[in-house]
Amino acid sequence: MYQPNSMEPASFEELFRTHYSFLCATAYYVVEDEDTAKDIVQDFFLYCWDKRQIIQITQNFKSYATRAIRNACLNYLKKKGKIIFNDPSSFPDEEIPPAEEDKELEETRNAALWAAIGRLPIQRQRIFLLSNRDNLKYKDIADQLNISVNTVKTQIKLAYQFLRKECEWMIICIVLILLFFEKK
Repeated sequence: MYQPNSMEPASFEELFRTHYSFLCATAYYVVEDEDTAKDIVQDFFLYCWDKRQIIQITQNFKSYATRAIRNACLNYLKKKGKIIFNDPSSFPDEEIPPAEEDKELEETRNAALWAAIGRLPIQRQRIFLLSNRDNLKYKDIADQLNISVNTVKTQIKLAYQFLRKECEWMIICIVLILLFFEKK
């Protein structure tokens, strides 16, 4: 559990460096203005630093920060009169991408996911695919590979952890690429 009041300035700075870009991308997605997004994220970190003696974060910092940034962005939009929370019609209509762009994005995402699965250790990859691709039960996988059910559970858990981390990185890259090309 992260407690800001136990943080030294250097540790807090590391926290800022680790999460700043992701939080800016999150804010930009909501407010659609780069400078405003940066301001909101910087204000959030200043708030955390100022309130480090009383703030208590019961989950991981990234989850807390992401939720706080989204709320701050919505509050910003509300203050600017761009959104009224009680009126669903005030939410902007999302553009539906053409089917070909949607298909291309899905193919890219699938290729990246398969590449990440390919980077799993061989035995973990095999167990993961038997479970998810072949829909075998843990006991059936254990019997087939002559290992314990607990080993199967552990290997699948580790595979999901790895894939979440890999996919999170891919999502951040995709968002940053979209932001970069959107400005041109």
